[in-house]
Amino acid sequence: MNPTGLGIVHISLLPGFVCRIDQRVTDLSDIQQRLVAALVLGDRPLRRGELAARLWPDAPPDRAGARLRQTLWRLNQATDGGLLRVSHTTVALADHVEVDYRAAARLIAAETGAVGAATAPAMAGEDRLPQAWSVLRHPLLNDWDDDWLVPFQEKWKVQRVQTLERLAERFLQRRQHAAVLELADAATQADPLREAPRRIAVQSCLFVGEVADAHRRYRGYQELLSAELGVAPSGAIPQLLRQDRERQLALAAEF
Repeated sequence: MNPTGLGIVHISLLPGFVCRIDQRVTDLSDIQQRLVAALVLGDRPLRRGELAARLWPDAPPDRAGARLRQTLWRLNQATDGGLLRVSHTTVALADHVEVDYRAAARLIAAETGAVGAATAPAMAGEDRLPQAWSVLRHPLLNDWDDDWLVPFQEKWKVQRVQTLERLAERFLQRRQHAAVLELADAATQADPLREAPRRIAVQSCLFVGEVADAHRRYRGYQELLSAELGVAPSGAIPQLLRQDRERQLALAAEF
């Protein structure tokens, strides 16, 4: 609950920055948005000097500190003091602020069995697919290219692709073809050169008899790797296609 009485404060970083107070979008300047994003991704109170250096890396420390003080004041004015927790030495998000990126991190922790995930909802069940999909399909602050942000974007990309693959594998075991393709295709969109989600999608197509689609997907991946890297895929997908062909021939021979 928000002790300021303003209602629910929600920050979205997936795929872009949005600040909502009581479901209404609050307009923040670019530097105010970046300050909030830095606090979210830092996941801890940041020292004022560290935060100022991150946001104004080319400014002298005293100038950066002055700009930080001005930005904090304006941000508090824009959000009626309901967003930050500020001391003389550190700045943090207020405890009541909801953040989609942090909720996504808890979902990933639950799926991977990370330490501390016991309180996070498991998302392997079919009822959790919409929740998982709603957060995992988006990149992190997709339109920003700040140098300090790149490591966070790359880490998020790896985490979400791996989690999408795990979920796709789980639904593959249940023969839930539509869910498999949705998850595997999302992983492929995030990392087009990665083979694992392509293999999962092909295997699911073969399970449901969509042989033509399986071959189409493999040919598209084969052409992409050749054009981008000048290499061929591993033998994993051709082996799946070959084994399916052998099964079909064996079944045909029985009649």
